[in-house]
Formats: sequence, structure tokens, C-alpha cells
Amino acid sequence: MKKSTFFAILVAFALCAGAIKGQKQVKHQNDWQLVWQDEFNGTRPDTSKWNVLIRETSKHNELQYYVPDEVYVENGILRIRSRVRRYGSKEYTSGRLDTEGKFAPVYGRFEIRAKLPGGQGLWPAHWLYPQERDWLMEKTMEDAVAAGKERLIPEERPWYTEIDIMEFLGHEPSVLYGTIHYCAFDGTRRSSSGTWRGTVDYTKDFHTYVLEWEPDSIRWFIDGNRIHATASGIPHKPHYLILNTAVGGGWPGNPDSTTVFPQYHDIDYVRVYAKESYFPQQ
Repeated sequence: MKKSTFFAILVAFALCAGAIKGQKQVKHQNDWQLVWQDEFNGTRPDTSKWNVLIRETSKHNELQYYVPDEVYVENGILRIRSRVRRYGSKEYTSGRLDTEGKFAPVYGRFEIRAKLPGGQGLWPAHWLYPQERDWLMEKTMEDAVAAGKERLIPEERPWYTEIDIMEFLGHEPSVLYGTIHYCAFDGTRRSSSGTWRGTVDYTKDFHTYVLEWEPDSIRWFIDGNRIHATASGIPHKPHYLILNTAVGGGWPGNPDSTTVFPQYHDIDYVRVYAKESYFPQQ
């Protein structure tokens, strides 16, 4: 293992250790132990755990402006509200929060119990993004892909990963997606994705979305049912958690006359587990 990778893993372990302190250790299936959690029992998002964003720009031609007042806690539930509302250059506002700089583990079991917003143009997601990355190099990669280049020359190739625990398109109320996007060693941008076509409407009630990330594989689950698994492109560096609802964009399309606002992305809890073998020896 390279020294830089080993150091990154130690940093992530230190973050986990900080989260463990003062919390009850709860055994989970297959030796997973609780290392970080938010049950949203306060009156507002816990800023020791979360950053609540204000952001206009987006990568996928989305229509929302992320603003802090669209993220709040009510009756033990984190609510991400999306609505028609002029703010800056945008016609919609929505919410996004993340754990960047506060909690970014290497490996783990990420469990999120949530009820999703619905309607044409709504795009809620739970996902992981690298703690250390080069925005300029990522832009270079995106420009190359947009220009039709299948791969990048080595000196242009960034270290790139995005792990989508769950993505949902509001006009497909019974369909879920789990995906990892990564850049292969030869510079090719690749992904591995699974689609779950369920029998229920995920906007009507709470369901449990799980990702298990281990050194040799990643697995996706909904209510205990496996959506997808892969052994390709597994990252070994710290990733932080993002929760958001986008409005519009290239994949879901834009809201239309059938879309009802406001919409709510409700989250009952977020729990992160790790295996004891990932902890540094005391």
C-alpha cells in the first residue's frame, strides 16, 4: 500500500474514532458496528455533523438554487424542501447538506431511512464523494467527455469516484438506482449501476437505503433486497456523505404542469457502521 493511501485511511479512522466517542456501540449484522449517526432529534441540523449549502451552480443543467432555509428538522425528521421560488437566477429552491471536512470514512455500511419526493423533474439522491479531489482536473474530464473523447491522456486523468447510494427520478415512483462512477487506470470514465423496479411507491412511506462499501466490493440494498453489487472501481480513500434533492436537469427532465410543489425529501435517520477490522489497533 502506498504511504499516501495508508495516511488517508488513518485520517478516516481518526474521524470514525471521534464519532465513536460518547456514543453507544451497537452491533449490527455481519460484525458491522455503529460509528456515526444522526437521528435528527434536535430542532435544527447539527452543524458539528453537517454543512448546509448555499449554491447556484450545478453540473447537470439543474434548475434549483440550494439555500439553507430549505433544510430543517421537524418532529424528529430532517426535511429537504423543494419549491417554486425565485432566488437569484433560479426559479426553484431546494436543499443540499453534506459531511465534507466533518466525517469522511474509508469503507462502511451507510444506512438511511427516508421518504422521497415525487413528480416530474424531482431528483433526490444520497451519495458519497471524495474528500480530496481536484476540481480543475474534474472539469477537464467533464469537458473531454462532452467533446466526445472516450479517454483522457495520462497527465489529464484525475482521481475520480462518485458512489450513488440511491438516486430516484420523481416520475418513476417505483424505480431506484445505485451506481458507482470511476475513472479506470487507462483514463476511461466508467460506471457500474443497478436498477431496482419495486412494487411500491417510494414517495408514500419511509424505506431503508443501504450501501455496504468494503475493500473488495460495494453492495446496494433497499429494505434488505440487494439492488446491485460490483468489485470494479472500488475506491480506498475517504469519501463524505451528501443528501440533496435536485430539480430538473438532463436526466430527470424539468418539472411540468403535473408536478406539485412543495415537495419534501424526509430523512428519519442516517447511520454509518464499520467493521472492527477497519479500526486502527489501540
